[in-house]
Amino acid sequence: MTNVCFMKETIAYEALAEAIAEAPSIPPCQTSDPEVWYSDITTGVHEYRMAKKLCGTCPVRTECLTYAMKANERFGIWGGLTSTERQALRGQGRGRPLKSRRR
Repeated sequence: MTNVCFMKETIAYEALAEAIAEAPSIPPCQTSDPEVWYSDITTGVHEYRMAKKLCGTCPVRTECLTYAMKANERFGIWGGLTSTERQALRGQGRGRPLKSRRR
């Protein structure tokens, strides 16, 4: 089972790398301070909110979130979601999974 999970993670990473390479614009995470994406929510609220805002403009947000979910990323903002939000999306968090947002 571990090999299957690793393969899914690798495929998702390769898809993300390809999407970044082919994106019409450079994703914000590629040009900004990494601290913005990995700030502690309790002490770095400004950075945390800034990262989520920047993700809203990202051309590879979907691929980023897909990778984070398959790789079970435990830290940072990926695809516009925090670790807690990703856990809830997986149904592993406390309470109910996140509802899909309407635009």
